Amino acid sequence: MLLLSKVYAAEPEIQEVKSLFQASAKSKTAADQLLKLLAEVTESSSPLLIGYKGAAEMMQAKYAWSPISKVKRFNNGKHLIETAVKKAPDHLEIRFLRLAIQTNLPAFLNYNDDIQNDKKFVLANLKNSKDKTLKQNIVKYLSTSKYCTAEEKKELNLELLKHNHG
Repeated sequence: MLLLSKVYAAEPEIQEVKSLFQASAKSKTAADQLLKLLAEVTESSSPLLIGYKGAAEMMQAKYAWSPISKVKRFNNGKHLIETAVKKAPDHLEIRFLRLAIQTNLPAFLNYNDDIQNDKKFVLANLKNSKDKTLKQNIVKYLSTSKYCTAEEKKELNLELLKHNHG
């Protein structure tokens, strides 16, 4: 019976995951809580949770003291994010997650090959999203990104206005 409960372990609440993820950029405590919350997530879990677990691993790399630990966390996170993208290549939030990670990493890590493709995908699919909070987060992030052109930023702001008044 114990084995069955392990196999069917409840997946973490996605809103709690998202909230801790946002907090973890500035708080090691939140980063630790996020990784703990996602501890049961495996490669057979939902792609979105796999993506967030990958992002959580990368957040741990930021806070790790040892260079070996930093590299290990980074590689684990990268593998999980890529697994999530492979499992759900058309998932807006997963592609945005990878974009946000890649645009914040130091260039020497060489994990930036997907920035332009992910940006194009996110911009093209943003208007179809029904998730208002996700939409706002994407617009907020990309409208200040050095990876977006002035024209793209203008389009993003129009989308936000339409969203807020529509």
